[in-house]
Amino acid sequence: MASTLRATMLLLALAAATAGARLALAPAADAQRPLRELAFLPNGRLLRAVSLGQRHTLADYYWLAMLQHVGAAAEAKQPRWEAVYPVADLVTDLDPRFGYAYQEAGGVLSGLAGRVDLSDRILEKGIAAVPDRWQLHWNLGFNKYFYENDLPAAARAFERAAVVGKRPHLALTSAALAMDSGGPEAYDFAIQALETALAEPSVGPLEEALTARLVRARTFRTLAVVEAAAEAFRAAAGRYPFGFPELMATGHLPAVPSDPAGGRIELDPLTGKARSTVLGPRALLLKGPVQ
Repeated sequence: MASTLRATMLLLALAAATAGARLALAPAADAQRPLRELAFLPNGRLLRAVSLGQRHTLADYYWLAMLQHVGAAAEAKQPRWEAVYPVADLVTDLDPRFGYAYQEAGGVLSGLAGRVDLSDRILEKGIAAVPDRWQLHWNLGFNKYFYENDLPAAARAFERAAVVGKRPHLALTSAALAMDSGGPEAYDFAIQALETALAEPSVGPLEEALTARLVRARTFRTLAVVEAAAEAFRAAAGRYPFGFPELMATGHLPAVPSDPAGGRIELDPLTGKARSTVLGPRALLLKGPVQ
């Protein structure tokens, strides 16, 4: 009983100290007007510990303060976004399952504040805390593709969004990003993402598009393997092979590869590039990120 009373008194003392500090700082904060509620921020984990069961109420309070700050900053002649990440971090310390806070703060930080690094940080924090919120994976994939030009990371993020959100159409994006990054391993990733999407009961009218993309991924993977073998032959012989017999004779290929698209695979002895008689050579599926 005595220990409970001492703990309660300590919490009340901490709350009183926090309130006193806020009153002392109020005049300086008040002078900043639009940013006055964000002028000073407590430690999120400490505030959660002394919240007396009201951490969700505090999270809502600071979230509303941040929304006001974003609105004021967007209308200002010289926008200031420094408070967005600290407040979002505070809010999500108070309420780690506040998925919308991670999502919207991530969008503001990358799209308005130009701080993609902080956007990634808050989104990754959200994914760790709310892994079942597919929008966080989507936002992270958007950052990786449009702002960071990191196609493999973008492909992984969109693949997770497709699986977590049961949105097979996002597997088309994931596969395209992986395929555009090139290499047999990237095509393996695209193939797995598309096969997983096709196994979803909700695939419906997307089945045709997913199947076509899967055939293209398998075909491009075959072309990538042939081109890698031709490049290895060139490194040893100083020229590209005249055809598949030379690649098989030197052990670079076990057999003439079949074409998953239903045609045949051809090899150019001058360039070492391979093509499918149905789908042609490997080509980018996307135009590239917006710079």
